Amino acid sequence: MINFEFRRMTPGDFVYCWRIYGEAMAPLVAGWNEQAQRRMVELALGEEGASIMVVDKSDAGWLHVSETRFDIHLGHLYLEADRRNQGLGTRFLQWMTERAQRKGKAFTLDVMMNNRARALYERLGFAALGKPAGTSAGKIRMQHRAS
Repeated sequence: MINFEFRRMTPGDFVYCWRIYGEAMAPLVAGWNEQAQRRMVELALGEEGASIMVVDKSDAGWLHVSETRFDIHLGHLYLEADRRNQGLGTRFLQWMTERAQRKGKAFTLDVMMNNRARALYERLGFAALGKPAGTSAGKIRMQHRAS
């Protein structure tokens, strides 16, 4: 079983997070605007709910989760390239789904329509709800069906 922990962001984490984000997203975003993308990452990392995922005492990626009275929303999840396709994302999503169910909350996430991760989300029981308000045209919001 894959075990993970989380640590709070530090000022020095931006370079790490930006690298992972760029590797994952640049191929998916038409008309990549580096300045706008950097600003979006800076904003996400500065918010409550941004964390570094740690596996076996080393940084494995970063995420941003927001929680309200009624739902848990995964806005960002980016894993190191060498940590992808090894079950870490699946394990994390299962853990988050179980957490949302225990709390009686809906579990949603946003994903680029052309992101390969969308197939994983669908296999894990997420269904498309539509375009999230205030986001780019290429994103969709998904909700876990058991929510």
